Amino acid sequence: MPSNATGRERVVHIAPQEKTSRKALVVGRDALTGGLLADALNHNFGFEAAVISPSDLLRAMGRGEVDLVTISADANSAAGTGFDLADSVFRDHPKTPIIILVDELSYDSVLRAFRCGARGVFELRESMTEFTHCVEHVTRGYIWVGKAGTGFLMEALRRIPAPSARAGDDLSALTARELQVVQYAARGKTNKAIASELYLSEHTVKNYMFRAFEKLHVSNRVELLFYLATRGHPFGPPEIEFDRPAAGK
Repeated sequence: MPSNATGRERVVHIAPQEKTSRKALVVGRDALTGGLLADALNHNFGFEAAVISPSDLLRAMGRGEVDLVTISADANSAAGTGFDLADSVFRDHPKTPIIILVDELSYDSVLRAFRCGARGVFELRESMTEFTHCVEHVTRGYIWVGKAGTGFLMEALRRIPAPSARAGDDLSALTARELQVVQYAARGKTNKAIASELYLSEHTVKNYMFRAFEKLHVSNRVELLFYLATRGHPFGPPEIEFDRPAAGK
């Protein structure tokens, strides 16, 4: 080894390894829509964006870090399936930003999207400039819903029932099954999903929800969500377990 005239060891500085480009996955309503959005993410933000089928999304996310997921509410041309998919993504990858794509903003679609863990809701008839604003806000940690959607969020806040002595904390008035159904509903589950998990009919779940609403003095799922949130109730998996009943019970 060559001698060092100064008697000092040479220090080698190693530059920190740069992170690879950000990755985004797009579940479109169809291949054309998905491709256009993926191209926009590639060209405007430098994402490695790829269109993926709903059935492959969770498996793909399990193979490596994903920085953004964009899901059509009507994935696979089935109305509402995108919300359930977003809910699954949020449960497994709560730190990954999610944008829900809808054909037209509505009060129900906006509230349902946020209940499923989305940070942004984008109306597909809006311009690509608006989509750019949506992505910018969501990837920086903000929420985005556009001008029309902001009105829906304000309406939801206005509908929050004011705490009162009459309302109190009425969860103790619920039966065990009503409480379990309420807990599932607070996690964003649809009546159909609740019925499937509890081995009940959708009609039975609907009846449980109706009775629970009456006891809690709320009129819909949005008010139920705020009722539980303002009283510090958790939204984790229901702790009550039942034996599997006969079909339709």
